Amino acid sequence: MDYFPMFAAVRGEPCLVVGGGEVALRKVRQLRRAGARVTVNAPDIHAELLALADRGELRVEASPFQPELVAEHLLIIAATSDHEVNHAVAQAAREATRFCNVVDDGDACSFIVPSVVDRTPLVLAISSGGQAPMVARMLRQQIETWLPERIAALATWVSRWRQRVAKHVPAGHARVQFWQDTLDGAATDQVLAGREAAADQLLAQRLGGGRQPGVGEAWLVGAGPGDPGLLTRRGQFLLQRADAILHDRLVTPEILDLARRDAELVCVGKQGGGPSTNQDDINRQLIHRVRRGQRVCRLKGGDPFVFGRGGEELQALAAAGLPFQAVPGITAGSACATYAGIPLTHRGLAEGVSFITGHRAPGAPDTNWAPLVQSGHTLVIYMGGRRAAALCDTLQAHGKAPDTPAALVEQGTTRDQRVTGGTLADLPGRLQDVRSPALLVVGAVASLAGQLQWLETEPPASRAAI
Repeated sequence: MDYFPMFAAVRGEPCLVVGGGEVALRKVRQLRRAGARVTVNAPDIHAELLALADRGELRVEASPFQPELVAEHLLIIAATSDHEVNHAVAQAAREATRFCNVVDDGDACSFIVPSVVDRTPLVLAISSGGQAPMVARMLRQQIETWLPERIAALATWVSRWRQRVAKHVPAGHARVQFWQDTLDGAATDQVLAGREAAADQLLAQRLGGGRQPGVGEAWLVGAGPGDPGLLTRRGQFLLQRADAILHDRLVTPEILDLARRDAELVCVGKQGGGPSTNQDDINRQLIHRVRRGQRVCRLKGGDPFVFGRGGEELQALAAAGLPFQAVPGITAGSACATYAGIPLTHRGLAEGVSFITGHRAPGAPDTNWAPLVQSGHTLVIYMGGRRAAALCDTLQAHGKAPDTPAALVEQGTTRDQRVTGGTLADLPGRLQDVRSPALLVVGAVASLAGQLQWLETEPPASRAAI
């Protein structure tokens, strides 16, 4: 380890920045966020730094570097564009036994400034010891996307309870275990969902010796259309905390691999013409598991509120008086069209879009096609693969011109994506061995797929040969 990692308490402490340009301004902002009393020393001073000085928020010494200033300050930052001046600052700091950072010159530094993820009161620092700052930056960006949105609220909530917990739970292993159980439990879930009052109640019951309620929670999560990169941050976070995951058949293995290693995976998918799980059975499973105290992630392809029966499942949970959350997903209509290079609206071609299901429940009235055909909207028909030929005929029968562009997107957003384009008249004859899920897009915008398709896919045979 080349550097001793530490966080410096500089609130109210004098800190010196030598330099008056953009780089110095960034360093001044960082120091001021930490509460430091900042002095800037440079012959030419950035206008924003001068404005801060005019308001009395920092001190300015508008002159060439003054070595005597170093001894007056706790931390020194050299941020000029002059190599010799920067090294003079570092030398003066060494002689005065002060910590000094020379921007972009690791060899001259006695301390370095890491890449920081600031979720005050939680602060994460990543450093490469000055050897590979861009790698540290990349890691910081990845951590930013991984952290829950309300992680700062969780840290504040834990801080608020620390003293009370210390009075009830002995120090040492017992207290460590208490907090580990809490951070992996229902109270933390409540804080991260923005329900701190419920979290307070759970923790108070636990400290009081009472048993926490045995009820868990259901999380209805949209997994998106297939590409694991389209899963939302919130959806991934809940997926990784769930005790059990009830997932659709179309949720990809790559997404399921993101689950906790010990999570129970239960496929409750439906398949046209194949084995399916009855919706009532799914509802009963959800209710039973939540009542047993499980955190259940109900993982559905696409968006659960767009032809996903998500509303029905939440109605069942609400009727049972059980808690739940809902997390939207990127719906297939939008994602698959984008991956196929089909803009759903396009100036001069389509001013609107209509989402329609190609599969009707038994006994349900048929779709009222006439106003949809007359609207001039792009028509996006979900679950339209098996019925693509019949749908093309139906649209023509209701007045859609036979030469209207149309495209079928099969297994969209995945490496197996296949896009077949044509018109309402000839598309059915172009289709072979249609694979679900499939999405039918009808309208002038479908003609753009050949120009705008960007996703590179590989036929299954070529992948098998690798």
